[in-house]
Amino acid sequence: MTLREAIERFDLLYPNALDLSAKRNIISALDGRINSEILVNYGEGEADFCGYNETTPGETQLLAQFPFDDIYIKALCVENDAVSGDIDRYNNSAEVFNLSWEQYAAYYNRTRRHRETKLLYPRR
Repeated sequence: MTLREAIERFDLLYPNALDLSAKRNIISALDGRINSEILVNYGEGEADFCGYNETTPGETQLLAQFPFDDIYIKALCVENDAVSGDIDRYNNSAEVFNLSWEQYAAYYNRTRRHRETKLLYPRR
């Protein structure tokens, strides 16, 4: 899924008051979290990932791929519900997002090998 597709899909499915910049920032923060908490552990992340801004092309591929790419829509829902002040919807959205996050992280853990770390022990 691309940055543009995620935003358009969210706008189509959920009426919202978030502007384009806020949506881009939410997706950027989520990809930053995916990069630093998941991908880097498998040697697949970018050490210098700096997120997305207004100059980032809409065709930029997001980090979570199908079938886990709906995590972006869920993250946008959480923030939209927080901004609207609907605590019940926010709690439900947050629970759905957290479940998706755990499933995505578990999938990565099952299907990838952790990057090898070399332990150096002092000589005796």
